[in-house]
Amino acid sequence: MAAVKVQRRHSPKKTGKSPDAVGPSPGQRLKQAREAMGMEVATVAEQLHLSRVMVNALEEENYEVLPARVFVRGYYRNFARLVGAPVDVVLEEFGQLCPEGEDCSVPPAVAQGIKKEIHSSHGLVRLVTWSIIIALITVFGLWWKSHLDKKSLAEDQVAQTVVTAEAEDISPAVAAVPVQSTPETAVSVSPPEVEEEPPETVEEAAISTAEAENSVSSGETEASTPTEGTDQQVAMQPRVVLFFSGDCWVDVRDSSRSFKLVGRRQAGEKYELKGKAPYKMVLGNARNVSITIDGSPFDLAPYTKGNVAKLTFNPTNN
Repeated sequence: MAAVKVQRRHSPKKTGKSPDAVGPSPGQRLKQAREAMGMEVATVAEQLHLSRVMVNALEEENYEVLPARVFVRGYYRNFARLVGAPVDVVLEEFGQLCPEGEDCSVPPAVAQGIKKEIHSSHGLVRLVTWSIIIALITVFGLWWKSHLDKKSLAEDQVAQTVVTAEAEDISPAVAAVPVQSTPETAVSVSPPEVEEEPPETVEEAAISTAEAENSVSSGETEASTPTEGTDQQVAMQPRVVLFFSGDCWVDVRDSSRSFKLVGRRQAGEKYELKGKAPYKMVLGNARNVSITIDGSPFDLAPYTKGNVAKLTFNPTNN
């Protein structure tokens, strides 16, 4: 009786959270906290000095594009502090999802399966490798042939250009051959007469100088007028004050980028806007923000959608 071989499948070692575990993962928890604060991915990337790709990878737990585990742990800590999420809970969930000493980009079970598959099908791997090498050689040969064709065409064009230039050089040489002329065919050429303008009199020159001085003085007066008007407009700009009755995230910048108010603000804080209007505003938890223009309240309701208010604010038009 032929012996029957039984192949045992080793169950992969379980690491981190179980797929059936209840509760959000660290990336989901941070994403929910960020959306609750009304913050955009670009804002988080600016505050944490990361790229948008890195922030999305942290929220989606895509560890293949992230650096080593120690850096990811630090990113999660700073992210949680920025959006007000519990730091200890986020780090604990990350530790369960990616235990210390393991490569989080490829789970151990998957890595073992890949190694086993490569060893069991090394012939197929060799065939694929040689196919790729042959394809690369073919592509390189086609590219080299195209390069040689272009080079030959360029040389033909250069040769044609040289022949044309030589032909053009012959024509002036032929034209430069001296021709003896007889007295009957000689033609005398006289230079064209140029009509000279009469010089200005002393009185006309004096009148022209006076008109030029008057135009320069009037130009200086006209140029100084807008500057005085601009200074008066800046001096007459209303006083705008932002008061926070609760925690809020803000991004306020003036038109000249010389003034900006960015970050998380707490209850009781008050700021007066500086710089030049108009201001671009993004206010998270807008219900916790009140704006006054020279002491008069400004209504944010028409610009608020959900918990976020976005507007271009010009106090002189309100």
